[in-house]
Amino acid sequence: MSSTYCPNCDATITSGNPHIGAVIRCSECGQELEIISTHPFEVDFPLEQWKDEDWEDDWEDEEEDWDD
Repeated sequence: MSSTYCPNCDATITSGNPHIGAVIRCSECGQELEIISTHPFEVDFPLEQWKDEDWEDDWEDEEEDWDD
């Protein structure tokens, strides 16, 4: 069994057979976490959680400025 710590609340996260890209939930705080590595076992906040259309629009505006 693999174990690591929740980046949100530091609770121990365990998985019997972790797969990269799988989303699991912390049993303590309920935070959804994505498995980003199996050796060593590591989890992080899912990338989808950080997607924000406003942020993407701002990034595209900055890229246009670089072309000037």
